[in-house]
This record gives sequence, C-alpha cells and structure tokens, in this order.
Amino acid sequence: MSVPATAGRRLPPVPAIVAAPLAVLSAFAPGFFFLVALGFSGGNLSGLEWLLLLVPLGLSLGLVIGAVLLLLGRSWRVVAVSGAVLALLILGGTLLGGWAEDALGFALANGLLPAATAVLASLPRVRGWVAARQLA
Repeated sequence: MSVPATAGRRLPPVPAIVAAPLAVLSAFAPGFFFLVALGFSGGNLSGLEWLLLLVPLGLSLGLVIGAVLLLLGRSWRVVAVSGAVLALLILGGTLLGGWAEDALGFALANGLLPAATAVLASLPRVRGWVAARQLA
C-alpha cells in the first residue's frame, strides 16, 4: 500500500510538536502573574498599572493561540514572537533589573522556556512546513 506524498506534510515536524507544549507551559507564568496581581489590586488600577498587567496577559494569550496556529500549520510567527518577547522581558528583567534576586533559578527557567519555544518555532524546517501547509 502506498502512502500519498502529501501525508508527510500534514503532520507537524518534531520541533513544532515540542514547541507547542513549551508555549503552553510558558504561558502559565505570565497568566498566573496577571491573575495574582489583579486579585491583590481588587480591580483598582491606574492606566499604567493596567498596561503592566495587559502585557503579560497578551503574551500569555499569544503563546496559547500561537501554539494552536503552529500545530494547525497556519503560522509560526505568533508563537515565536510571543515567546521571544516574553523571554527577553523575563531574562532582561532578571539579569539587568534585579528581578527575582532570591529565586534566580526559577526566573531563569521561566525565561528559558519561552526562549526555547521561539527558537524551535522559527527553525527552517518548521517555517518550511508552515509555508507548505499554507500553499496546500
């Protein structure tokens, strides 16, 4: 029995399959931060405080939506950009801004997960697979 030539293009490559759950795991930290900060504030926030809460929420949603789009072969950019921005914010804030002085390992782990997601989602094999899926 022969396998159709398009069957290989339907399944995501391994880096995309690994990037999707990493993206969902990466979305937990900023999503949890949003919920905790909103709970402690009681909803009484100024304009800048809302912005500081909406950025992690947007990155969290970008990672989850991007993971779904990646596995469907629609887009690799959403998860790659969200992961890269989140990694830069966490790692930059940890290394340069002194965030998480007592929990450096936890902060670095939270920054390395979205960085790995961004790298895996932007590999040439994944980009080529997404491009082939968009043409099909």
